[in-house]
Amino acid sequence: MDRDWGFRLPVSCLCLTKASLLSNYDIRIVAVADVLELRGALLAHPAGSPSITGDDHPSSCHVAARRNEIPVGIGSIYSEPTPDGNPTATWKLHGVAVDHGHRGMGVGALVVERCLEHAAAHGANVVWCTAPAGAFGFFERCGFRRTGDPVDHRGGPQYKLFAEIGPLRRSWSI
Repeated sequence: MDRDWGFRLPVSCLCLTKASLLSNYDIRIVAVADVLELRGALLAHPAGSPSITGDDHPSSCHVAARRNEIPVGIGSIYSEPTPDGNPTATWKLHGVAVDHGHRGMGVGALVVERCLEHAAAHGANVVWCTAPAGAFGFFERCGFRRTGDPVDHRGGPQYKLFAEIGPLRRSWSI
């Protein structure tokens, strides 16, 4: 059963950034090994490992923002049903993080945008994620919407967020 989230945005409109602030950053798709160190440093992992279940999924995509060849922002996305079991063209965004000195400049928004572009190019209609209270505002600015009250999730309350994405319109060139 398809779910109507009440909104549909083209991918390129989900995250708006200022290009002049980002001219020193290189946003690219990378191997999972390239995101693990920063993921381990910035995100809590109760199991002790920065690896996640979807890292090796055939659909997975890992994105890194680099400045002077050093990863400063990361995110991953892979095909996975929503928590309520809806398998129809749904993808999970996971592990989005930006190094403290690079926050507030649009780096995270571009990482999310590149992840969403990958999912849209592979047929995604809905992308979902979980986020702690301190981060859900960022995801809402990127086009995600909260559903329900926070849930207990790996070490603290997290919100479930969803974005229904539209046709692929790249803001970057290959």
